[in-house]
Amino acid sequence: MQKRISYYDVDWNRREAQGAIRLSFDDRSHLDLAELSLEEVSLLANVLRSEKPVYYDPVRERFSTRADSVGE
Repeated sequence: MQKRISYYDVDWNRREAQGAIRLSFDDRSHLDLAELSLEEVSLLANVLRSEKPVYYDPVRERFSTRADSVGE
């Protein structure tokens, strides 16, 4: 089930060359995506910054800029 992302935090550790993103959702829950590559952090931060709204489905580990229709 998709959740709408209300805000996010990005972290990059230069020494370990790994990043993390904390997603916070409209229902006040959150999810930490850790051990991300530079490419993943860059791509996801760009999508989160430039597209509104953004949804995340934790079961499918899928980001989307459109809400799933009922029954999808």
